Amino acid sequence: MKISSKEIKKLRAELNSKKKPLHTTKEIKSWYREIIKQANIKIKTIPLKKCNSWKMNANGHIAHSSGSFYKVEGVRILKSFNREIKGGWDQPMFTEPGFDGGILGLLKKKINNTPHYLINAKFEPGNYNFIQLSPTVQATFSNIKKAHKGGNVKFINFFKLPNKNNCKIIFKQWVSEEGGRLRNKRNLGIVLEHLGNNKLNIDTDFKWITLKQIKELILENAMINPHLRTLVSFI
Repeated sequence: MKISSKEIKKLRAELNSKKKPLHTTKEIKSWYREIIKQANIKIKTIPLKKCNSWKMNANGHIAHSSGSFYKVEGVRILKSFNREIKGGWDQPMFTEPGFDGGILGLLKKKINNTPHYLINAKFEPGNYNFIQLSPTVQATFSNIKKAHKGGNVKFINFFKLPNKNNCKIIFKQWVSEEGGRLRNKRNLGIVLEHLGNNKLNIDTDFKWITLKQIKELILENAMINPHLRTLVSFI
C-alpha cells in the first residue's frame, strides 16, 4: 500500500503542532531511565554448543529445534560490487524462514485531540543499554505464531485485523533489513490509526508520545531503536 503525498503532508504537519502532548519529553526520558534501572537485566555469553534448543543440523547450519526463528548459515561471496575486499569472502549470515522477518507496527491515536503514537520500551539482548524505544509491535512471525511457547504479542490483533479493531491503515509496506548480517530479510511495516474515543489499556512499558517527540528522541544516544526510526523515516 503506497502512502499518498496528501497523507504524508498531513503527518508532517504534526511536527509543527503547538498542542500539548500527554507527557513532556522530560517525563518520557525519566520514564525510560527508570525502566532500565528497574529491569535489573543480566546477560552472559556462553558457548554456542550450550545454547538450549539450538543445534548444528545435517546441512551444517545452526538452527532452532522448532525449525522457526532463523538459522545461521555460511555464505560465500564469489563476486561482489565495488567493495573494499577484492575476490569475494566467506561469512556466516542469519536467514529467516522464507526471508520474511515479522511485523513492525506503530499505532496512532488522538488523545486530547492531539495525535499520539504508542511506543514500547523493549528489551533485546543485543541492544545498546538493553532497552530501547520501539514500535507498538516488533515481533517475528515465529514469535507471533508462539514458536517460543511464550505469551501473545501485545496489540498484534490490531495489525492482523485492523478493520475489526476500528483502525485505519496509514502505511503498509515491506521494509528492508540490514544486509551485512541478515540474508534477504524484510519486515512488514504498518502504521495504523485507532479511531474512536475509547481508551486503550496499556502496561507500564508502553507510552503514548507525539511524532514530534519521536523525532526529538532520535537525536538522543541509542534511545530510539532502528525499527521505530524506519517507521517514521518517510515523514
